[in-house]
Amino acid sequence: MKPFFPSRNIIIATAIAVLASVSFGATAQTKTADQIRVTGAASASAVPDQVSLQFSIEQRGDKLSAMKGLVDQTTEKLLRDLVKRDVPERNIRSYQLQVYPQYQNDDGQTKQDGFVVMREISITLPDIEQYDQIVDLALAQGVTRVSQVRFEVSNQKDLYQRALADAFAAARDKAGQLAGVAQRELGSVLEITEQSYPRPVVFHMAEARMDAKSPSMPGEQQIEARLEVVFSLK
Repeated sequence: MKPFFPSRNIIIATAIAVLASVSFGATAQTKTADQIRVTGAASASAVPDQVSLQFSIEQRGDKLSAMKGLVDQTTEKLLRDLVKRDVPERNIRSYQLQVYPQYQNDDGQTKQDGFVVMREISITLPDIEQYDQIVDLALAQGVTRVSQVRFEVSNQKDLYQRALADAFAAARDKAGQLAGVAQRELGSVLEITEQSYPRPVVFHMAEARMDAKSPSMPGEQQIEARLEVVFSLK
C-alpha cells in the first residue's frame, strides 16, 4: 500500500480554515470586550386613589323560593343605593345567583341541612374616601360578607413607566461609573431587556363582617421595575 500524502491544495484549505476560525474568535472577543452589561432597578410609589371590593348576600334555610326573593330584594336595593352614592354603573358587577346545599355533622354523620342562596357583587369606588361609608351602607342593608378589598392606584401604567425611566437612569449611572474605573468612555445603548412587569404591591384589607366597623387607612403602593442594559464602550 502506498503512503498517503495530502495534496498541497488540501493543506492550504485547512490552513485557511484555521486562520478564519482564529480571526473570528478574536473578533468576537473584541466585540464582547467593547461592551458592558448592567442592571438597573427602581420603584415608584403613590397613595391609592381607588378601592375595589366584593359584597356577598346570603340566605340560609330550606325554602328556596323565599330565600331567592330576599336575596334579589337586597341586591336590587343595594344596587340602587350604590348608584345614588355616585358609584358609576360601569364599576358595578352583579354575578349570577348561586344555590348549593349546606351540611352539618351529626354524631359523625354528614347530613344536609337546607340550602345556601348567595349572590356576589363586585364594585370599584373611584373615590377612596367612600369606602367606609359604602361598607357601612352595605352591611346595614343585609350584606353578610365584604371580601377581596384592594386599595389600588388608578394610573398604574404611568407609575410603572416612571419606575422604568428611573431604572434605566440607574443602569446608565452604574455603567458610567464602571467604565470610568476601566478608563473607558460609555458609548451608545446596544440592547435593553425588560426584566419586570407591572405588578403593584396592593394593600389588602381583612375580610369584614356585619360587626366590623374600623376606619381604613391604606398606605402607599409601590411598583418596581428592573432592566438589563448593554452599552458600547469607547
